[in-house]
Amino acid sequence: MLNIPVVLGTIREGRKSIKPARYVLQKLIEKNIESVLVDFKELPLPFFDSPLPPSVLKEKYPYPNVQKWSAIAKAADAFVIVSPEYNHGYPAVLKNALDWLYPEFDHKPVGLVGVSDGAVGGARIIEHLRPIMENFSMFAIRETVMFARAQDAFDENGALLDASYDKKIDGLIKSLVFSAEAMKTAKKNS
Repeated sequence: MLNIPVVLGTIREGRKSIKPARYVLQKLIEKNIESVLVDFKELPLPFFDSPLPPSVLKEKYPYPNVQKWSAIAKAADAFVIVSPEYNHGYPAVLKNALDWLYPEFDHKPVGLVGVSDGAVGGARIIEHLRPIMENFSMFAIRETVMFARAQDAFDENGALLDASYDKKIDGLIKSLVFSAEAMKTAKKNS
């Protein structure tokens, strides 16, 4: 069984990204994939303040929540990052969470899901995250999902109102699973 956590890239009050993140989580679980929602509102991380880089810390971090985040990431076969776009970029809380770790991400695929209350759907955050993923030797799959006008895509209880997203999420998951299985096999054979 694959393990693919859903990482929520915002802690903002009234965040619209929580509904798409929970939706992706539900879709992963329905496909028999082990998953958990990583919500930094519930797992707050201090700003990265270590005098040593994560590659030197070797998964021994100075804070309990960073250690928990490390364990989740290390156990993962792949990731889905769901995040809003803030001022044409990614939220600081997401960048901070990524900055805390390094070896836990090595050679793992990631699916990127952008969220916006406007028409662009987080396209710019996806493009900004790709080079960061490459830095970790991660593989950002080609398929992305962009929830444009996210406030209209779900009802107040989190039920999806726009069925066109079902096919998009299914395509992202299919590609992510394929990549995760291929990379897992390659690691075993190396």
